[in-house]
Amino acid sequence: MTIKFSNAYLENLYVSKPVKSKPVYSKEVILQFKKTVLKIEQAENSHQLRQFRSLNFEALKGDKKGLYSVRVNKQYRLEFRLENDQITLVEIVLIEELSKHYE
Repeated sequence: MTIKFSNAYLENLYVSKPVKSKPVYSKEVILQFKKTVLKIEQAENSHQLRQFRSLNFEALKGDKKGLYSVRVNKQYRLEFRLENDQITLVEIVLIEELSKHYE
C-alpha cells in the first residue's frame, strides 16, 4: 500500500529526519510506530491488514468516523484514512495521528 502523511512530525519520525522540538514519543514508541507503518506498507490492501491480528485493525466511530486505526502498542494506536486511487486502483493510507488510545 502507498503511505502518505498528513502529519509532518510523524513523517519526519518515520524517515528518521531530525525533529526541531523535544521528542513527543519515547524511543520505544517511535520504533514500534516505524514497524507498524512498515507492516501497513507491505500489505497489498486493507483486507490483508485484517489478517494481522496483533494490529487490531478497526474502523473508528463517533467523531472519528471515516478513520481507521491499528495498534502500535498497548497504549498507542495509529489513526489513518484509506483512499482509493481511481487510476491505479491502489489503496493509499493517509496517516493522521499517533494517539494514546485510552485518553
